[in-house]
Amino acid sequence: MTRIPAPRRLMAAAVALATGLALTACGGGTTGDTGGSLVDKAGAPSTPAGTLRMAAWQETPSMDPVRTTTQNGMLIFPEYDTLTVVDAEFQPQPWLATSWTQPDSKTWEFKLRDDVTFHDGSKFDAETVKLNLERAKKVTGGPYTNIYAPISEVEAVDPATVRVSFSTPQPNFPYSMSTVAGAMISPKAVKDETDLTRAAAGSGGWIWQKEAHREGAEHVYKANPDYWNKDAVRAETISVKIMQEDNARLNALQSGQVEVMSTLQPDQADAAQSAGLRVLTDLTSTGTFLIMDREGKKVPAFAKPEVRQAIGLLLDRDAYNKALLSGKGDPKGGGFAAPGSPWHDASLDGFNKADAAKAKELLAQAGYPDGFTFEVGNAPVIRQINETIAQLLKEGGITMKIVDVANGQYTADVRRGRFPAGYFVPTSIDIYQWWSRTVSTKGIYNPFKLDDLDDLEKTFDEALEMTGDGARKPLMNRLQRETVERGVAFPLSQNPRSAALAASVRATQQPVFAPEDIAPRPHYLWTK
Repeated sequence: MTRIPAPRRLMAAAVALATGLALTACGGGTTGDTGGSLVDKAGAPSTPAGTLRMAAWQETPSMDPVRTTTQNGMLIFPEYDTLTVVDAEFQPQPWLATSWTQPDSKTWEFKLRDDVTFHDGSKFDAETVKLNLERAKKVTGGPYTNIYAPISEVEAVDPATVRVSFSTPQPNFPYSMSTVAGAMISPKAVKDETDLTRAAAGSGGWIWQKEAHREGAEHVYKANPDYWNKDAVRAETISVKIMQEDNARLNALQSGQVEVMSTLQPDQADAAQSAGLRVLTDLTSTGTFLIMDREGKKVPAFAKPEVRQAIGLLLDRDAYNKALLSGKGDPKGGGFAAPGSPWHDASLDGFNKADAAKAKELLAQAGYPDGFTFEVGNAPVIRQINETIAQLLKEGGITMKIVDVANGQYTADVRRGRFPAGYFVPTSIDIYQWWSRTVSTKGIYNPFKLDDLDDLEKTFDEALEMTGDGARKPLMNRLQRETVERGVAFPLSQNPRSAALAASVRATQQPVFAPEDIAPRPHYLWTK
């Protein structure tokens, strides 16, 4: 198997953040375990029992994996299986696919399990994967266009072998198949063109309960009695409660209303630790401010390179880290890759350092000495972030208005072009996804149909044609630098990505907090 680079081993454990011990994804260090081991095989129920209650921060717009984002994985993974999963070093490992090879640079071939049955009775096989990928490629406006679009052909070689060919090399495709994008829908649902907005058609360890769903409040799943991996299903019921407010999720965990919470904020970490909760945290994403309206279709000022450069100089990373992340982020990098990862470019450390005076000069040169006004979308989980960014931009006279959007609609509104700019958290360990999903004009965040990065698109394609990550790195370094220099996107910090678990949570094997997830998946977990 080809392996994507891993910055650092991550294991589920309690983290002593107050004393500086963290489960980081970069640079080595020490792991604290003040809450005790999660693994308890002897005490685990022999058959699924009890309820594992989890708290997510938003409702999903759809139960169709290809139409929802990785941020909604908590609501997808109980119901659906993915082709692969990742291990503690963030490397793709078998799940529905048992192994994979790369016959050539533009082809991946997967061997598949032959004992998987969907909840509707359909069998999983190579034809199922073919149907899923071909269907996903046809979906317009979905969040994974960058993953599916390069697929040129999918061939069911035999019932247990599927071959996926691409128009350009896709070195990270097995990793991508461990995310929501790799979730498999039943062939019956695909052929029947079933509307999965509020229905489900998976083969996962639990079955989504339509009658128990409370819109915007709770999803309920019951253990699948015919699941192929019985060891992974220890809880009889999974309840995922939707709690938009950060403090509501933490309070629910502390008071025993839930056992797992997603999206623990940096300023909550110490309180969670002091309360005896297990805190899982790493640095695998980059807080990023992305300017999409670079031709000024909604906001004329953004068409001026000087204006975009000024914004970059106003976004003081040190101030952002101290004010918002309680000093727990890593603000020094001027690039988008985590320090310690193979993609980190040390020459970008300190690059584009904050300079409000220079920013004001650039704004004046562009004809905006008194600044200008624009809007960004907002959800409760990023309100503090937006407010911090707005305060930093105010230093240059720029007014950023924060507009609340409907629950679960933030990225959908962005993809529709409702806002000219916004906050995102692209992965900082997978450089391919960083470019193709977040920055590329071929990706999902180009609602204004720009072509201003065509030369950089050619650079990316050139890198993909090379053999090995070492050969690609200089070109990837260039993409990071020019993304900032051209005022396309600005890295704010390596953000702590955190979740928390109650002390009562146990596991039959050490769970993995996958880089694209907002909380551990329910597999192997149970409550004591």
